[in-house]
Amino acid sequence: MDSEPTLPPAIIFSDSAIRDQATGKLTLAGVFQRFKASCIPFTSPAFFATVFVTNIRGKIESLPVTMTIENPSGEVISTATGHVSAASQVGRNDVADIAFPLPPTDFKTAGQYRAVVIIDGERLGNRVFNVMLA
Repeated sequence: MDSEPTLPPAIIFSDSAIRDQATGKLTLAGVFQRFKASCIPFTSPAFFATVFVTNIRGKIESLPVTMTIENPSGEVISTATGHVSAASQVGRNDVADIAFPLPPTDFKTAGQYRAVVIIDGERLGNRVFNVMLA
């Protein structure tokens, strides 16, 4: 094999995200990897970007988390904010899943865009995705 597969950080795009109130389980429906538009510029429907964050320790009252979508020039074209909080102690290996509802977003050109996760003001990670003509 010429390549070596790796496990990337997870940022998952979906049409919807539903959290069960009783179990706390998250259901993602309509998972996708890119936008294929019939014409460019293109306005997407509302969608979700779900991230998984770990290595947070201690009791968290409210930790601000932001998801931004950046165009190929690095300009922010869409933003969603949230908070991580926990009434009890959080273990280092616990995983918080955060589903950000993003509004309809204007993509003015085809190309590579970036979804960026910012926690407490610091860029934690990102994921590249494509917007292309169908």
